[in-house]
Amino acid sequence: MKPFALLSCLALPAVLVSGFEVKPFKVELGSRIPHMNELIKNTMLPSSSVLGSAGKGIGLDWLKDRQTEWTEVYDWDKEEDKLNQFNHSLVDIGDQTVHFIHQRSSNPNSIPVLLIHGWPGSFYEFNQVIMPLTSSENDASFHVVVPSLPGFGFSSPAPLGWNLNHTAALFDILMHEVLGYESYIAVGGDWGCVAIWALQNDHSEHIQAVQFATPAESLTAEEKQRIRDNEVWGRDSIGYFIEMTTRPATIGLGLYDNPIGQLAWMGEKYLGYSDPQYGVLPSTITNNTILTAVSIYYLTRTFETAANIYFQNPAGFQQQLLKAVNDIPMGFSEYPYEGMFYPKFYLAEMGNLVYHSAHKRGGHFSALDNPPAYIDDIRRLAGLLHKREGEAAESAMDQKEFHVEL
Repeated sequence: MKPFALLSCLALPAVLVSGFEVKPFKVELGSRIPHMNELIKNTMLPSSSVLGSAGKGIGLDWLKDRQTEWTEVYDWDKEEDKLNQFNHSLVDIGDQTVHFIHQRSSNPNSIPVLLIHGWPGSFYEFNQVIMPLTSSENDASFHVVVPSLPGFGFSSPAPLGWNLNHTAALFDILMHEVLGYESYIAVGGDWGCVAIWALQNDHSEHIQAVQFATPAESLTAEEKQRIRDNEVWGRDSIGYFIEMTTRPATIGLGLYDNPIGQLAWMGEKYLGYSDPQYGVLPSTITNNTILTAVSIYYLTRTFETAANIYFQNPAGFQQQLLKAVNDIPMGFSEYPYEGMFYPKFYLAEMGNLVYHSAHKRGGHFSALDNPPAYIDDIRRLAGLLHKREGEAAESAMDQKEFHVEL
């Protein structure tokens, strides 16, 4: 058993499902808070920065304010209680321990949906959308599964040679063999996009549809500006990507026991890749949200292992046009403050694009930055699938009746 499993609540009974032992789990990390708080309080920051507010990374004033807030205002116990409102479990699949949330709807006919996070996200990224998606009061309700990527949260680290194709296979086993779902919808952003692309192309027998929220013909002025913004983002904002792709151990070990360092490294991404109106509804991203997101990395001791996903997948975000090998229905959600932009016609060339939406608010962490839009897109995609299945059934019935008349 991997060391992460020791954090589970051992009093809860394990359940044997299809040969896999699923162990109910609670987040219990309070014993690590005193050490974290001591490090936060004793971290020395400069009195001023020569860069000022030049936009060259995290702001010193913001970091100092969060340093105070983290130890004097922030309440981990309260946040931990919120995390434990969900049904967490651990399961060993081969040599990997997978942590996941499995929140079933009260409607037994609900659609299974797999939500996959990226970096610097975690299972926490979906805390605002899990319960609404399970609600049986809506036309489309879902059984929601949120796993932690290998090396993230409470999932065991990925071994050398592991890439997101392996992760896709791992999560397909989780959905199909462990949880028993014959088919499901997969949704992801950031590295989650790469994982569901592998699911779509390598495990199509179990995939109903995929919904992406990241990765000639005439373009609108807005689309042209978004493409210019892509170029600026690629030039000015991917220093972290190069570092973690080429030297993950340096940053991973250097900041391993440094919560303020982790906050600077990851907090900057939450600030820079979110809607500028973050914290103003519909956005649920606040400074408290960022502190919780970073606390999960620090307290689970996964900052270093999570960084390895870049080294293990150096070509994860390819520039050339990708082509799906099947006609699995694809959906794509566009948010104005996402770092990368793909025109709709480009997406249509990738595969069977059946749904596309462009939102006025939101950024990279869309399930936190615009939860209503995130939920609505999944429901609309599911509605389209239901309609297509109904039309296919009617067509089959018409053909059957036609042959009978002959």
